[in-house]
Amino acid sequence: MEDVFQFLSSASLEKLTGKKVYNLEDLLDLIKTCPDSSIFYHTFSAFLKMREVQVPYNTDFAIWVSRCLHEKALAEKLMAVDLSEYSTIKSLKARLIEVIESYREEKPDAFKKIANEPFYLHDIIRIVYRTDKFAYDLKSFRDLLPRISVYSMYFHFIESRLHTRLQTDDFSTWIEENLNIPDLAQMIREIDINLYTLEGLRTRIIQLIDEYLEKVKQKGQV
Repeated sequence: MEDVFQFLSSASLEKLTGKKVYNLEDLLDLIKTCPDSSIFYHTFSAFLKMREVQVPYNTDFAIWVSRCLHEKALAEKLMAVDLSEYSTIKSLKARLIEVIESYREEKPDAFKKIANEPFYLHDIIRIVYRTDKFAYDLKSFRDLLPRISVYSMYFHFIESRLHTRLQTDDFSTWIEENLNIPDLAQMIREIDINLYTLEGLRTRIIQLIDEYLEKVKQKGQV
């Protein structure tokens, strides 16, 4: 029997840091000095906050720049940062800084604007817990995917990237290393997380597994 996959979940307690900014210059300084966990919260955590409604921008930084400073061009540049391309929070932070600094050269007057609402810097306290759901093979794994909570989806497919230098997720790792199905694992790993809500990610993973199982079934009938 292959190693069992036990679905975990997590609760993230949002914590206000007491830091807030009203303009782009101070936002830039905030991004430069804040902890990695705050960068992760305001970027990747957007997947959890957008689990029901897809909003135009994919990070808290882009949303604030658009809604409170009305700098749509910068918001779009921040949104264009592909989170899946960065192997560390440090490199992601450097890219965000680069985008904002480049915009300052293009449009310095934007840095004189005062937002109608401040940007509040958050951090998170994570509590991880085990669920009562276990997968023993690919079929049982697939059967459980529709039944796990959105928080479990987030933990295994988004939050787990914090522990793998943003390079992979728990699902594809288990499928490759324990089920020895590297092709399917690679397809799941290559899902563009920027294109989906969490429910969309769930649906796409199920679709890939169903297609793989159907191919296996057809080969068995040849």
